[in-house]
This record gives sequence, structure tokens and C-alpha cells, in this order.
Amino acid sequence: MTVWLTLAASIALFVLGVRLSAFFSGSETGFYRVSFLRLSIDAHAGDTAAQRLLWFVQNPSYFVATTLVGNNIANYLATVAIGFAVGAVFTTSSVLLEVATTLLFAPVIFLFGELMPKNLYFRAPTELLRRGLRRFWFCYQLFQPVSLPLVWITRLFERLSRSRPHQLDLVLGRHRLSHVLDKGHEHGLLTAGQGALVHGLLHESSLRAADFMTPADRVLGLEETATRQELTDFARDYGLIHVAIRRSGTTNDWFGYVRLIDLKLLPAESDKVIREMPQINHDATRLTALLTLRENGHALAAVCREGVVVGTMSERALIEQFMHPAGAQRVRRSSGKPKA
Repeated sequence: MTVWLTLAASIALFVLGVRLSAFFSGSETGFYRVSFLRLSIDAHAGDTAAQRLLWFVQNPSYFVATTLVGNNIANYLATVAIGFAVGAVFTTSSVLLEVATTLLFAPVIFLFGELMPKNLYFRAPTELLRRGLRRFWFCYQLFQPVSLPLVWITRLFERLSRSRPHQLDLVLGRHRLSHVLDKGHEHGLLTAGQGALVHGLLHESSLRAADFMTPADRVLGLEETATRQELTDFARDYGLIHVAIRRSGTTNDWFGYVRLIDLKLLPAESDKVIREMPQINHDATRLTALLTLRENGHALAAVCREGVVVGTMSERALIEQFMHPAGAQRVRRSSGKPKA
């Protein structure tokens, strides 16, 4: 009777170990396959399950540590169950026999505890993660005495290596969003122009504005004392619709610009011909520069370093950069004409 009870307990323990292995292995695969964008939308709509999953997305170390501890516990339970069963069936148990039996059951553990659950979670990550979220949250709370030191060690290594996990999350998020946009274009949800604009914003917006400016000594413009006729002739000679203006007696102190259309429409006595350029720090991103220009309704901006103008930037050129990055680089190279 004792042998049968031990054997039954061993089978139950083995099944529990395989079940836990399937749960944690599948959850790990589902976590990397779930749509973070969808989770964010559901979480902001008040979905409690989505909010918890989104918290794990924002703190992935806790999720990974929980699955790591859970998988180790599951494998330990399965191994112990095999050892108990071998001891109950065979009167003379040995280490070699236990190892051989474990190797014999390894394909079963791999098939039902790893391969099948990973495939299931790969195909339906969100649905299966939601179903097992309560169990996973309970295990997260239960394993904290063991998982928290693992998280602390991970963060210590991140600090020592000076890594930037949040920047990495941003890069991964860009790739996921790019994939979504590609799929939208394939199914006709996005036009080619819309897709090009979004891709340009994703890949070009974080670059420095100063890398795309026209240097101060190569800006096409005139002094603020120039007459309307001089401004008109200058714009016609160089094919410009905006003429940059620098302060009198200087060579690079660009502070404003004149629109060719204002020279035609505004009366001769008007003092509003020269529009003052907004100033953009040379460390600002290209997206920040574009937003600054759009918010102020200006076509040109002055790029400054410590209060000194080092170049100018055009709203039109920035938009072309976001729409056609390669073409915009050609525009940038061709914009360096000799100063008048």
C-alpha cells in the first residue's frame, strides 16, 4: 500500500511540475509576443488585467525573475517526483538509475512543459496571459523573497555597465511600431506618403537639429538695411521665397527673415516686413525644431549655441527630411552656396 501511495504521489507531483513548467514557459513566450500597444489602450480604458500586464511590461525584470524562479521550481518538482517513483518501484535505487529515468522522461517534459505551451502562447499571447494572470500575480507575490534579489542584482549590473534599459525599450518600441505600420500599408490602411512621414518621424526625429542646419557663414541673406528692391532682386537671383536678414555691420548675426510675398502685399511704409526668427538650441532634436517653427508660424529659425547664432534652419527642409530622408540630405548638401 505504501508503494502505491508513493507512486501515486510521485505521479501527481510530476504532473504538477510539468504543468508549472508549461505555465511559466508559455507565459514567458506570450510576454514577448503580446501587443504592448493594445495593452496600453486597454489599460487606459480601465481594464485591470491590462493594467497589471502593462506594469510588467514597464518593469520586465520582475516578470523575467518570476518566470525564472517558477521554471526552476517546476523542474525541481519533476525531478524529485521521478526520484520518488524510482525509489518506490525499485528496491535498490541508485544515482545512475535515477539519471537514466530522468533522461527517459525528458522528452515528455520538453514536449508538454516547453514546446506545446510555447506554441500555444505564441499563437494567442494576450488571451492566454489574461487567463493565467491571477495565478502569475500570486506566484509573483509568493516568489518575491527569491526574485527580488535577482532584480537587484540585474539593476546593479545595469548601473555598473552604464546601460540604458529605457532607451532600449524605446528602440524596441520603434521596431514594433514600424512593423505595425508596414502591416497597415500592406492592407491599404496607410498611403505611401503617410507611411513615409511616420517612418521619417521615427528614425529622424531624435537626431540633433544642428546636424541639419545651414552654417551661419553659408546662409543666403542680406543686412537689415537692405531696400525692398534689393531684397526682391536677391530673392529672384537665388530662387528664394524667404530671405534671411542679419544685423547691420555683422556677417553672421542672423535674427530675422523676409517673405517675398510680404514685399508684394504689404505697403511700403509698413514696419512688419522683417519677421524675427525663433531661436533653437543646437542640442535640440529635429522634431523639437519643427514643432517650434510650427507653433510660432515661422518658416526659418536661428540655431544658437550659448546665445550665439551658428546657423539657420528651414521648416520646409525639415519636412522634406521627415518625408524623404535621403532626398533631404541631398538638399542639405546643395544648400551651401557662397554668401552674397
